[in-house]
Amino acid sequence: MPALELLAPAKNVLMARAAINHGADAVYMGCSAFGARQNACNTLSSFEEVVQYAHQYHAKVYATLNTILYDHELEQARKLAYDLYNIGADALIIQDTALLNTDMPPIALHASTQMHNTDADKIKHYRQWGISRVILARELSLEQIQHIKNTCGIDVECFVHGSLCVCYSGQCYMSHYIGDRSANRGACAQPCRLEYDITDKNHKLLLPSAHYLSLKDMCRLPYLAAMAAVGVTSFKIEGRLKDEYYVANVVSAYRRQLDSIIDHSQGAYSHASLGKVYFDFIPDVEKTFNRGYTDYYLQGERTSIGHNISPKSMGKYLGTVDVVSNEKFHIDTPVTIVNGDGLCWVNNMGRLEGMSVNSVQNNEVRITKDINISKGTPIYRNYDNSFTALLKKENTTRKIRVRIAVQAVNNMWQLLLTDEAGYTSRLNVPFNYDEAKNADMARRNIVGQLSKSGNSVFHVEQVDVQVPKLYFIPASSLNTMRRTLLDMHTQQLMHNMPSYTPPSVRVEPLNVSVADYKANVSNHLAREFYEKHGVKVLEPAIECSRKSENKELMRTKYCIRYELGACMKTPQADKLPHELYLHYAQYVFALHFDCQHCEMYITACNSQ
Repeated sequence: MPALELLAPAKNVLMARAAINHGADAVYMGCSAFGARQNACNTLSSFEEVVQYAHQYHAKVYATLNTILYDHELEQARKLAYDLYNIGADALIIQDTALLNTDMPPIALHASTQMHNTDADKIKHYRQWGISRVILARELSLEQIQHIKNTCGIDVECFVHGSLCVCYSGQCYMSHYIGDRSANRGACAQPCRLEYDITDKNHKLLLPSAHYLSLKDMCRLPYLAAMAAVGVTSFKIEGRLKDEYYVANVVSAYRRQLDSIIDHSQGAYSHASLGKVYFDFIPDVEKTFNRGYTDYYLQGERTSIGHNISPKSMGKYLGTVDVVSNEKFHIDTPVTIVNGDGLCWVNNMGRLEGMSVNSVQNNEVRITKDINISKGTPIYRNYDNSFTALLKKENTTRKIRVRIAVQAVNNMWQLLLTDEAGYTSRLNVPFNYDEAKNADMARRNIVGQLSKSGNSVFHVEQVDVQVPKLYFIPASSLNTMRRTLLDMHTQQLMHNMPSYTPPSVRVEPLNVSVADYKANVSNHLAREFYEKHGVKVLEPAIECSRKSENKELMRTKYCIRYELGACMKTPQADKLPHELYLHYAQYVFALHFDCQHCEMYITACNSQ
């Protein structure tokens, strides 16, 4: 039966522990270099600390080595791969094919979504390249995911929650063009969150300035069962730059949903790690950072997914304003607003506006600054003070359920511990104690002391005393036995982490004969890799050539014309000129509409 893995982001040790404690089966995090988030790097010692903590639960730790590499970095990347393998990392998430063409440790390799994983004809070669898992493009529908799974026979990982890049991952070059900060080098400046003007070919302003490339956030919480049914086995949460409270809340929400799916699957699915999470709060993904949510084409339908008002969080919808005066306004909502809450709304100018609540009574908020708000305005809470306070003090725990049997073996006692997965540890205890005068009291003492698990990762559900005679054993002795047994089992769990066997590597021609800059070839090993698979590399990565003329800087399934109600396939197409341009500072970008594939792409024009 397939195990369903909940994969969570970890910016650092604190976030990794939060993710694991709240139910993550695996975490992904950056090490000292070559991760797609430059601001989420960790030392090897910090990485090892996370590995040691995670492996107690048989949770895994994946390292992000998913930037493209320059020639002078290849040896450093190879050495880092070995360092990560030696400290126990479970997989490397990679983008650069150079790492498939060099001496690498026998560690699982996951094809980063930065490899532009949309095409089954390409992905079907991955196992022959030594890749054991593919992280699919976010834009794919359930039907497309199923086709890739059935065609390629490879482990499939998909994003289920978090911020969305408007462009297909690995194919965005706008940040590099605007500010020499390459997304494929982990330095994206997020041009999709900037404010643009839309003009015609004569630079006539057509629409007010807005964040026309900014998307809502992804939330696929209601669709996990459908995703599992088409072959997804790893469900990935985005957010390595978010804080531990975001991680705790979102991981908890998805853990509860996956647990329900597994528990009701009649054995069709299993858990990917050990431990039951005992939640101390009710998670709510709408109460954490979000720009509004979308399933992002998962059902194959095109819907409005843009969030062009602002790149900032909207939070959770509360209700509408029903009374406004010069000093205060009242919100018609069933929830209670408290001091310290952050409220926001779209004002009469179409701009996101907000305020912090300093004085409120019965949802009547006192106005403390000049604001643009009117009756009927929808109100959102983008900072929930009470919920944040709850997250800061909540005490959710994760425990591996175990049973202890006490048996008499060869004139000594044997303590046999069995955990929820069937792993066992034995402790033989030679002793010389007096027979108990009160057998019932002695039994209660043994059960009581052996049932304590304290701050360990275990929860002792049952102690079964199976000895012919009961003895009076001091509590201190029983506590020492229990601690020794639990320590033994912890070490056994870490030692018995499931092993990995790399797939056999073969060289077969690809179904394409040439590759352009979109292959992101930035070193000689990557070029050699493609050439030995029958592909001629016509040009290097943009980061190497720095030539962007007439090149696609971004291709996206998102379409501005569709968002503005002027889809080229509809009678409303004439609402806007056929030629549209985006303007930001001195930069001008042409919008192109590939209606055959229902995609939009962007190229750079000469600066104004």
